[in-house]
Amino acid sequence: MNSKILPDFEKIMENFEPPEITANFFVLYKDEEAWLDGWISMEPSLEEFLSLIYEEIEYSWGLENADMKDYTVFHIDLEDKNNLKEIKDNEYYLYVRQHQEIFIVVLHKDIKYRIIENIPPVFEWFMGTL
Repeated sequence: MNSKILPDFEKIMENFEPPEITANFFVLYKDEEAWLDGWISMEPSLEEFLSLIYEEIEYSWGLENADMKDYTVFHIDLEDKNNLKEIKDNEYYLYVRQHQEIFIVVLHKDIKYRIIENIPPVFEWFMGTL
């Protein structure tokens, strides 16, 4: 007698851990001379992701420089001539998480440029990661 045992799909889904999504990230302080860069986990929600950025800034530059209200979070849109696109809400954040290559740029709000070529530290970092 030949009987097949089917896998328990419910149990498999309970134990399934999706692969971690990571992004190359760059944080630039208002003086454009201090920055952080590296890899960061793209958490399931924007709120959790902002919390990670906050922790990175606080750890590196201290609590007085870690107020997320002072920063704007962008991703580099590789399809739109490498322009910075602001991540304003969770819906757009989830869209960004789906990309194969993700480049996150966090700028102090005193920095007004939105094209990476106009921000030398961001441009040099980005060109060095390609």
